[in-house]
Amino acid sequence: MSAPRRVRTIYSVIASPNRLDILRILNSKGPLSYSELKTLAGFKSKKESGKFAYHLRKLVKQTLISLNRAERKYTVTSLGRLVLNLTRQIEEQSMLESGKLYVRSSRQAMEEFNADKILQSLVNEAGMPVELAQKIASETEARVYKFQTAYLTAPLIREIVNSILVEHGYEEYRHKLTRLGLPVHDVTELIVRAGDGMESLDYVLNKTWGKVFSEYAILTKIPRDVSDAHLSGDIHISNLGAWALMPDTVYFDLNVLYTNPINLGSKINNVPRLGAIKTFDSALETLEILADALSREVSHELCLDSLVQYLCKLYSPRSQEEQVKIFSRLFITLSSALSGAPTRSISFRIGEPSKDEDVSAQIELRDSLLNAYAKYVASVPFPRINLVVDLGKYMDRRVVEGISQTINAGGDIAVESEGKFTFSGYRIDSISGNPKSSVDGLAILHNLTINLPRLAYESNKDETYFRAKLAIMLQTAVNSLVSRKELVRDSLKRGLLPAISQLPVVSAIEDLPLVVNLLGLNEAVSSLITEKETVLRQEISLKTIETASKVAAEKAAKLNQRAFVSVVDGEGFQRLADIDSERYGRSQELRTKGYRAGVSILANQYDNQELIDNAAALCRASNGGCLVIFDFPKTDIDGVLNLPNLVASASGRIPFARFSLKPDVCKKCGMKVFNGGRCNNCKSTVLVTQAMLN
Repeated sequence: MSAPRRVRTIYSVIASPNRLDILRILNSKGPLSYSELKTLAGFKSKKESGKFAYHLRKLVKQTLISLNRAERKYTVTSLGRLVLNLTRQIEEQSMLESGKLYVRSSRQAMEEFNADKILQSLVNEAGMPVELAQKIASETEARVYKFQTAYLTAPLIREIVNSILVEHGYEEYRHKLTRLGLPVHDVTELIVRAGDGMESLDYVLNKTWGKVFSEYAILTKIPRDVSDAHLSGDIHISNLGAWALMPDTVYFDLNVLYTNPINLGSKINNVPRLGAIKTFDSALETLEILADALSREVSHELCLDSLVQYLCKLYSPRSQEEQVKIFSRLFITLSSALSGAPTRSISFRIGEPSKDEDVSAQIELRDSLLNAYAKYVASVPFPRINLVVDLGKYMDRRVVEGISQTINAGGDIAVESEGKFTFSGYRIDSISGNPKSSVDGLAILHNLTINLPRLAYESNKDETYFRAKLAIMLQTAVNSLVSRKELVRDSLKRGLLPAISQLPVVSAIEDLPLVVNLLGLNEAVSSLITEKETVLRQEISLKTIETASKVAAEKAAKLNQRAFVSVVDGEGFQRLADIDSERYGRSQELRTKGYRAGVSILANQYDNQELIDNAAALCRASNGGCLVIFDFPKTDIDGVLNLPNLVASASGRIPFARFSLKPDVCKKCGMKVFNGGRCNNCKSTVLVTQAMLN
């Protein structure tokens, strides 16, 4: 058959609406059986079977569709897809030349412009009265018809409507009607950054959904005064996208799983059901599945307590080498699971051996866990599994050596000696309201940080005025967390947090204590005084924390809530420093280093008794938790510091401290670089720091 004749034949075949529908169905649905295709094409009665078969033969004969005889399913061919594309272009062009206005809708179709749809959107989406909506729709229609454009798009029409709403002062309606999303440039930048850095596609996808839900929170869920404070730099809200959806930190004692088995329910349908824990292997399996499920419903940190005691209950003797392999695999599996989860980290607490279990078995498991963890952090560029270790009253030298080994491998490890803490530094026993009794589980809302240097700078060295401004800001912060609490509890009630809702401690989780974090305490004090006198600095720091803790508790009590103040690590320190630097013309050093989180001590000052005592006093003054970070100067890394002595000295003197050499990571091979600007493995000079990934 000649080419022109073949083309005419194809045109005659697709001239039938029925055959064109069959092509479109196969193109959108994929391969279908004869009966499936017949039903979807609208040939439902037996009398129409012959008619359907006739149309099908025509399409097959012209190779617009083909039959896979092995699977007995029809599929559209590349020629069929080409014909469909040409048909769509012809339809669109004919619409445009008709003189009418058409819209590319969000359903990816060309539709004739209809102002009634604007009216429906204003009433249904924005909750606008019908009479007012009619006026806005009419004005939009008048503007649209003035455009000299081939066709419109749904986003463009929405922008016109929003512009009219702003002009008339209907900003609340505009917020409800705003389309959430990212500009093309921002998406391109995310992809480029992921390609140039050490991120992957998971980074792009997480940032994308985070941006959308951040806009959603700012526009509809966060009180206006709070969103203004965040945008201006008075405060920083971390993980904005999770604000209205999930708690920030969940603490859970693993031992509860033996008395209250978890039922993950039908919503979590991609993992095996959890049964009673009867063997050591089933204990590990339950731990992996539960941690994976919970990490998808927590925005900041999942803290799992009593790991050693939990594993010891069904302990069966193994060689240390075998145990290390098992625990290394556990850490790697959980670390891999975090790649697509909102949770920044999973932390395990390892406390003193319990007298209720075999002490020797617990010590053996603890040593294996520490060895396995050191291997894990040595092999992962930026570990997201963390350890919090309580050395106990009788400091075991093997534990100290294990912690030192982890630090030398590039790990970030924490040591506690007074109470229970999360890795970030939040004090669980204090926040729970039961400091003298055991805590089975707790969820915390805390991703709100107050910019202390900003308050101090604007106080003109007036300490009293500074603390008065802090009290006002705390009122705003507590109110915002109280309103957020209802949003998260609503997520729980709606079934959006299926794993959390199944925890035996869900009643405690519904309580949701509130914690406000203070950032840049050292910089704030430096702004308030000119003297470097240690006693005065310490006095002002203590008064600031004590005042904040008291005010937060009082403000919350009036609302029948519980609120605390912390001085811990977190996000936002660089953002707030950048904003202040631009606003007040602060130094380039501030822009480069950012504000300091928690309380920092140079590692080579660990034997400075006054410095350690001052840090400990600040920790005890903060009822929500205080983090002491030991900073290791690059020049002191090569064996100058005695790490075991440093760890042993800090334990028992400071309630909670974290240690990390903060190595750079080679972008090319992923190996850690502790000193110098060149990778020892591949000799590359392109290095990445932890801060670059935040």
